[in-house]
Amino acid sequence: MKLHIKATEPCDREQLRTLLIDAADELAGEHNHLLEAKLPWDGHPILLADSQGNPVLVSFEPQNSQAALVNGLIATEQLTAALPWINQVYEPLRQKQRPPKLVIVSPEPPAGSKAVLSTCPSLSLYNYRVLNINGDTGLWLEKTSSSSVPATPGRQHNENHRSSIQPVTEMKSDDNKTDLPALSDEETAYFQQL
Repeated sequence: MKLHIKATEPCDREQLRTLLIDAADELAGEHNHLLEAKLPWDGHPILLADSQGNPVLVSFEPQNSQAALVNGLIATEQLTAALPWINQVYEPLRQKQRPPKLVIVSPEPPAGSKAVLSTCPSLSLYNYRVLNINGDTGLWLEKTSSSSVPATPGRQHNENHRSSIQPVTEMKSDDNKTDLPALSDEETAYFQQL
């Protein structure tokens, strides 16, 4: 049998959701359980339970990688706050009260993901491509590590490009000391109340 593999046009959110549910073994391991196909939070992430009964939150975006990361972080916080109730509702979680593992699926690594990946061991990042294989639509997922995330995802780095952003205040260095600009009376009052 010949394999005919072609990249397809980007799919919409609901088609991607269906493909991700079909690929749940790759995202949450074998013997996982689908708990919610569409949570009511921004981006409508998917909630799975892995084989050990730990929650796995899958945040995804068909186009906007940054939104997938931000929505996933917000949903993780909301899910963690609701764990006592969620554990009562979903038997596969076995009342463990463990915070969810976050899985981000996007077309390319979102900006800021390198820093987040290096400090958050419960985060997994996958890039995806939608493929047509012998007439069937499939999803190709590639796990990304912090060392493989480019410094500026999705953009070519140009050595000759100069940033138009200028520093607000010039910093002076004298004998290994850094002189910072003085705070205004308003700023001083603000920091004193903290």
